[in-house]
Amino acid sequence: MTRRRSLLALPALLAAPRARAAGYPDKPVRMIVPFPPGGGTDNLGRLLAREMSERLGQTVVVENRGGAGGNIGATTAAQSAPDGYTMLFNGNGMAISRELFKNPGYNWDTDFTWVARTASTPVLLVVNEHVPARNLRDFIAYARANPGRLNHGTAGAGTPFHLGGELFNEMAGTRIIHVPYRGTGPAVAGLLGNEVQCMFASSTGVDGLIRDGKIFPLANLAGKRARGWPQLPSISEELPGYAAEQWYVLGVPRRTPEDIVHKLETVTRAMMTDRAFARLCEERGFDPEFLDSAGATKALEADHARWAPILPRAGITPE
Repeated sequence: MTRRRSLLALPALLAAPRARAAGYPDKPVRMIVPFPPGGGTDNLGRLLAREMSERLGQTVVVENRGGAGGNIGATTAAQSAPDGYTMLFNGNGMAISRELFKNPGYNWDTDFTWVARTASTPVLLVVNEHVPARNLRDFIAYARANPGRLNHGTAGAGTPFHLGGELFNEMAGTRIIHVPYRGTGPAVAGLLGNEVQCMFASSTGVDGLIRDGKIFPLANLAGKRARGWPQLPSISEELPGYAAEQWYVLGVPRRTPEDIVHKLETVTRAMMTDRAFARLCEERGFDPEFLDSAGATKALEADHARWAPILPRAGITPE
């Protein structure tokens, strides 16, 4: 009799994960952003959380868990229950976390299921008034003719902006010296004060200065022209194959039920392809670029393959 009851109960047990997914979500969902409030990851994460709340019918709460280059928040997400009620919203820089940190606390490729790539932030090459170049070709020629005389400032070593500069040096045959600052604000101050003469910087961090004519944009670092900056060439137009992009991905802890992953992927697709929401993102400096779960995973793998070999050549070792 006991065996019979067990057999009768088996279909219900097998159906339990699907039944749970069908009713998902029935309580608020946490979105961990592994950086302090106010940055690009936080700004886009809050836009997504607000829109996702409406589409899911439950509040998506942004929880900032900054520290250790994003590792604290990512580790918290990785160690959370795989039930769909904790998400991680992060940038593609985590694809080289193991190359930057001896023990980041998580593995980006085994501890998460990636739901979707959402959008990117244009990264621009800008110069101050002391650089006698106002287009990319002239800048490359000037930098080649003056090795070691130009400095570029970033928000820190190992950031996408630092790596973009190192890749530029490799492909352009230049020697522009990296100067790390403790944040974008101090780096911009260094540019205005001529401590550094150029920057590889997020457009959202420098667009006001560009509009005021205090600094000059030369190119976009992505592999194609940015929607918000169509007049600027991509560096790849002068250096074929160059691409240094900053983009954002949504993930959940590994072993989250597939139906929940699919639901979140479907909702994210609907958001990022909704014209009104896409326009809102563009107004805030983001280019909507949806990729599904498989596409987001491949994009992270491609970024790891691109950047991991560059780090040791740039003298960057795990801390």
